[in-house]
Amino acid sequence: MQLESIKESVPPLLQEVMKMLERETGLFMSFDDQTGFLMGVHIDVPAMNLDYTHLIHDCSFCLFAKKNPSLAKDCHRNKVVSNRLVIRSQKGLDGFCHLGLLDLAEPLVYQGKVLGVFYYGSVLVREQEKMTHARIRRYCARRKIDSKPYFAALKKITVIDAASIPRHQQALRTVVALAHHLCESGGVRADIYKTRKLTVPITDPEETPYIVQETIRYASTHMHESFNVKDLAIHLRCHPDFLSRKFKECTGHNLSTYVLQIRIDRAKHLLENAKIGIKVVAEQSGFPDRAHFSKVFRRMTGVTPGQYQKNIGVKAT
Repeated sequence: MQLESIKESVPPLLQEVMKMLERETGLFMSFDDQTGFLMGVHIDVPAMNLDYTHLIHDCSFCLFAKKNPSLAKDCHRNKVVSNRLVIRSQKGLDGFCHLGLLDLAEPLVYQGKVLGVFYYGSVLVREQEKMTHARIRRYCARRKIDSKPYFAALKKITVIDAASIPRHQQALRTVVALAHHLCESGGVRADIYKTRKLTVPITDPEETPYIVQETIRYASTHMHESFNVKDLAIHLRCHPDFLSRKFKECTGHNLSTYVLQIRIDRAKHLLENAKIGIKVVAEQSGFPDRAHFSKVFRRMTGVTPGQYQKNIGVKAT
């Protein structure tokens, strides 16, 4: 069996465990990627692949609260504050959002670097229901909006007892431990994601148009295949000019340059293994031939693939 077919047969173990916990508890779990880590790693470690719903807060109440773009910024601002606290301390925390829902957070710390933050919750705590109701009333009054739809959406939320919080925290830590183990067993190097030059600057993923979400997903999962902007447009059933314009509006980046950059990032990752030949690296990074790959690689990095691979080997020793 070829390596590629073996990788394709590996189930997304991390996601399956997260889904299992969600089904059993009614709590929602997600991973807030802080480094572009998952975009690069899930091809080499398929067990870590997560779908889009596990990269955002996907509970019905959160999605309802984010329907209005101006109000969604409040949710995003709350998330930014939580991420800063977790990243600075490199420790987990639990707390209530501005609308009174409980979330637990734990960092994925690997090789001394926080790659991202796992969240588990978006639930109502029985002993804190009065506080939650009060927060919603104050928030709606301040924003001059009707609170009734918020309370209607709140009725669909899972309710837990405060005494169960430590058990849920332990479940979240177990998921983080699994992610850490997958990183180790897959030979992931955290420093690869330290200074990524082309991370998509989307301030709030939930507001991103589907066409841009799908472009990013498709490009990152098919970078070993040869495709261009026209092929992406055909896949998304739209005009190439429209796709390029929409991508630029949402990310600030030229789409064709973005595709080239993630191919080069993929190539760099493969070149770190001295046993992999440059021809194979070119094929696995979606370039039609070695000559074209070498030309593009040198233009974008300043060195040839062979020089890059040699320099990496020297640094490793």
